[in-house]
Amino acid sequence: MFQKSEKKFMKRKRYNKKMFIFPLIVWTIGFIISFIAYKPSSPKSVYSIPSFSGYIMLGLGTGLFFHALVKEKYRLGMDIHFPLNIIFPSYPIIEDYDQLTRDMSSFKSVYNEFMSSTVRNKSNRKIQDYATQLLWHCIYLQKRRMEKLGVQMELESSRRSYSKEPPVRSASYFDGKYNINDVYEEIYAIRTFFHGGRKIKNIYDKEVAHYTFLSAKSVGKDDVVCPNCSNIASRSNLIDGCDFCGTKFTVEDLDNRVGSFGFRRDFQVSDSQRKAIKKLIYPRIYLGGMMPMFYIGFFLPFLYGKDMNFLLRFAMGLFCGAGLGFAGFALVSFAMFFIAPVVLIFNQYWDFLSNRIIYRPHKEQEKEIRMAKKVRKSDPLFSIQSFLGGIQNKLYAIHFADTKSQVNAFSDCNLSRCFQKYRDIVDIDTLSLSMDSYEKKEGIQKATVSATLVLREFKNKKIADRKEILKIGLEKNEDCKTQTVCAPSILKCGGCGSSLSLMDGKTCEYCGRELDMKEYDWVITNCDIVQSHKQ
Repeated sequence: MFQKSEKKFMKRKRYNKKMFIFPLIVWTIGFIISFIAYKPSSPKSVYSIPSFSGYIMLGLGTGLFFHALVKEKYRLGMDIHFPLNIIFPSYPIIEDYDQLTRDMSSFKSVYNEFMSSTVRNKSNRKIQDYATQLLWHCIYLQKRRMEKLGVQMELESSRRSYSKEPPVRSASYFDGKYNINDVYEEIYAIRTFFHGGRKIKNIYDKEVAHYTFLSAKSVGKDDVVCPNCSNIASRSNLIDGCDFCGTKFTVEDLDNRVGSFGFRRDFQVSDSQRKAIKKLIYPRIYLGGMMPMFYIGFFLPFLYGKDMNFLLRFAMGLFCGAGLGFAGFALVSFAMFFIAPVVLIFNQYWDFLSNRIIYRPHKEQEKEIRMAKKVRKSDPLFSIQSFLGGIQNKLYAIHFADTKSQVNAFSDCNLSRCFQKYRDIVDIDTLSLSMDSYEKKEGIQKATVSATLVLREFKNKKIADRKEILKIGLEKNEDCKTQTVCAPSILKCGGCGSSLSLMDGKTCEYCGRELDMKEYDWVITNCDIVQSHKQ
């Protein structure tokens, strides 16, 4: 089994030769056109329109080859070096450099191992040691859905530096029970979906991955805050059972756990990528003018140097190609006097469009700040990112659930219609998630959230995208402040004291008492589909 996994891993670390087939076809067509267009009886035919079309196809094939090579380098987590970095954006790889970045890499590794496994009912203890109960619940439901439909997913990723900001940005706080670390990681990731061993879809994530990390708060060398009762105790005491509340924890319960994980869009990254591409407009224009001229020069010795051997023709071809390529550079430079004004206008128009695209995230960020300030008047430790991360997990679980019991611990509304509607969903992306309102009324905290999701449906052995806009209502008790549900041992039955799992719903299997999740966390009270359509 280990050897098979190793071979599979090494296979992913090689260049995918299929990516170069289309560029090679284009190049070959260009070569054939150039060869057919040339007539020995008419030497000037080398400069004819059919010949030039062949040279353009040759140049296009070369450009597509370079593009495929760069894509493969990004997929394999390789840097882009000279001369490719002159033509294509070069975003350097950032390796792990502290415990936080190592934790992120470890989580992505075990996440990929679990999601890509083709062995049903495989031991899942490893990923459970990394994820909170709610996130694990969501991941498990997605994996089970994919197994049911015969779909596997592989995640390949590398940490990239897109912007002037640090590639990993984090904000930490203590919510009264846990140390919370909201983390953004600039990333280049590819999610590849398979069915029956055949690749059916690639999804490229080229902006940020968002994580929420939780850990017990350290107050001394070995003392931590009990996540259940907030009293201070040693780590060893908490493992044996807290002296104050009796809750037992594992070592993993007290270490970093991932509370939420997903890929997001980021206006800073989008702006940096746009500026990088703009800088490469001129190099690409020059390349487009030089490549056809290079191929003209390269073919001349083969067409006219009949007395030279192949090696000499090849050497002369490179020399002539370089010479005419430089001439192409000069021609493009001359043409730029006329093209430059058009390019400048295009750049200004692009700026206008980009500002419109980026405008909304800026506004959303301002809205997030306003809503967070409003909630913090009654809940000083409230984090809008942790809040939205928890909502994301619950929404994903709803879309992957097959029965009411799988989601009724954190939902009080009738979701039966959703189970049939979402039965073919295998993956979800969050386009936007925002808190629209917050109030306290009659001992209850109420909030509304808007969500825009991309749902990926597996039908007819293909994956199709569907956009969905939701309006979600949420409630929790007034005296429930910011806290995050972490390990399985945290949730206790109020009747018999048994540990509860979200997998089993909100009813205790021992005494039959129902868990009131509003005492611990936000509960979904309504989930309305505002809009749903194929992309």
